[in-house]
Amino acid sequence: MKKNKIKRQNPCYAEAKSVLMFFTSEGNQKIALVKGLQNKMEKEGKNVTCLFLVMRDEDKPDVHMDEGMERLVPDDFSMFGSVEKPLVKKIINEGYDFLIHADMQATIYTDLIMAQCHAKCRIGRYFEGRESQYDLMVGIADDKKISFLLDQLYFYTKAL
Repeated sequence: MKKNKIKRQNPCYAEAKSVLMFFTSEGNQKIALVKGLQNKMEKEGKNVTCLFLVMRDEDKPDVHMDEGMERLVPDDFSMFGSVEKPLVKKIINEGYDFLIHADMQATIYTDLIMAQCHAKCRIGRYFEGRESQYDLMVGIADDKKISFLLDQLYFYTKAL
């Protein structure tokens, strides 16, 4: 985090142009829910890019489910934690207005993306001890579903 000297700000959602949605794949249902939120934001005039992490083979989405989304796997990270995949490196270096992290759990890989991303405002679920990685954290109970998290992230992002 010390090397990431990006000037953080809370842009107004109405004026924002670009959004990066980042999440860990957990199969087709989560991909479909994220795509639904992506479509909703695009109808509001936002340019939405989706980046997702596949931790296990069984979490890979079916063919065409992830169309228009960029896939990342643990092998795309160097031994020191930097992203090696050129397209993903380009995505995280872009100055998105918002980065929305749509996961119920954080991992070392999600931490690495959050730390390296150049987005102006980083939004996600509250994870104790990870406060420095986010500009807005939403408290969600562990027993809630991903659809509830996505609804809450959208609600609070629009409120900015």
